[in-house]
Amino acid sequence: MSIYRISVTVKSMPQNMNSIKRNVPSAWYPTMDSFIAKGKNAEIWDKNNKRYLDFVGGYAVLNTGHLNPRVVKKVKNQLNDYSHSCFAFAPHENAVELCEQINKRYPIKEKTKTFLVNSGAEAVENAIKIAKYATGREKIIAFKGGFHGRTYLAMGLTGKEKPYKEGFGPFPKFISHIDFPYEYRNISDEKVLNQLENLLAKKINPKNVAAIVVEIQLGEGGYIPASESFLAKLRTITNKHKILLIFDEVQTGFGRTGEMFGASKVKVEPDMVTLAKGIGGGFPLAAVVGKAQIMDSVHDAGIGSTFGASPISCAAALGVLDVFDNDNLLDKVKKQETIMTKSLESMKNSFEFVGDVRGYGIMKGVEIVEDKKSKVPSKELASKIINNSKKNGLLLVNCGKEGNVIRFMGPLTTPLKQVKEAMEMFNGALEKI
Repeated sequence: MSIYRISVTVKSMPQNMNSIKRNVPSAWYPTMDSFIAKGKNAEIWDKNNKRYLDFVGGYAVLNTGHLNPRVVKKVKNQLNDYSHSCFAFAPHENAVELCEQINKRYPIKEKTKTFLVNSGAEAVENAIKIAKYATGREKIIAFKGGFHGRTYLAMGLTGKEKPYKEGFGPFPKFISHIDFPYEYRNISDEKVLNQLENLLAKKINPKNVAAIVVEIQLGEGGYIPASESFLAKLRTITNKHKILLIFDEVQTGFGRTGEMFGASKVKVEPDMVTLAKGIGGGFPLAAVVGKAQIMDSVHDAGIGSTFGASPISCAAALGVLDVFDNDNLLDKVKKQETIMTKSLESMKNSFEFVGDVRGYGIMKGVEIVEDKKSKVPSKELASKIINNSKKNGLLLVNCGKEGNVIRFMGPLTTPLKQVKEAMEMFNGALEKI
């Protein structure tokens, strides 16, 4: 009997950013030039122990902040019992309780049901599957500038070509796009509604349109809010043609608009909605919520997910709801909004290159231009401002078709003192231009 001795070399953990270039695809290189080491509510520290105010928030995920105690407690309690169960085989109470809570809270008057998955893109994919199945119709209408995810159908729905769709086509031919209202760029509600009416009258038979998918406020497309009036008229058109209206609330959900859900903010009721990001307090989770008749239309096992409804993620999501219920979170958002609106509007009046400030609640977008008269987008200036902000200790990212919109995605739990600090840091970044 031979005995083989195997020598194993244990590699040390990555110590510098060069290890990223050696080990991950170049398309996935991160924006920050240092590793995150610690997070607490709205603050993070990197490996160099530099402290930042985190107004990226994991890309609008950390509505309840880094390591919220209520979320952490729920997760730890769940880890004492078991870590995973595929809900389609062995159900667990966390998932059922979460679905019940969402059904109670989302502002659709009819009875609703909820299907839990892993990510926003997966929620969007399943919403379209369900809509097509329930209606027996083929076509889907979405909006230019919209972002719905990076999986194939979600990319097809996404109305922003670069960098998300470039080189990955062709995409499904059953998807059509129309403009999204953009007051600052003279794309009026009326113009877009006329586009939709013309599309349905001349190019697509409305009897073959399953759904219209729309963000209440564009995310990647430039933090552009749709007006209550526009969404109400969109609802009227969909009702007229028996087309399902799907809200993508991946970013507007869970308090960021100042209401628990964006639908309450705009006072328009969809047939279905996709939720993600803030739902899980930093743990992967998403949901499709819809009228029960629609959700129940799909045949047995026609929808499903191995990791969707993760017991740990569902526990975290129940912790998120505890924060909303017990920590007066929406009141805090309104106070944050007051500070941010006043500060950013003042900056708009003070700096020639700040063209527009907009957004529901604390979903604030600041559009950077060469000057107010020309309105020429300036990604270069936006990037300099973001870099200046980082040097000041404030983390921000850009968005928009031209990459010239700076967006604020800080936790809803950010102390007001730190909100004011962030505004001062941002103003200081503008002054350096």
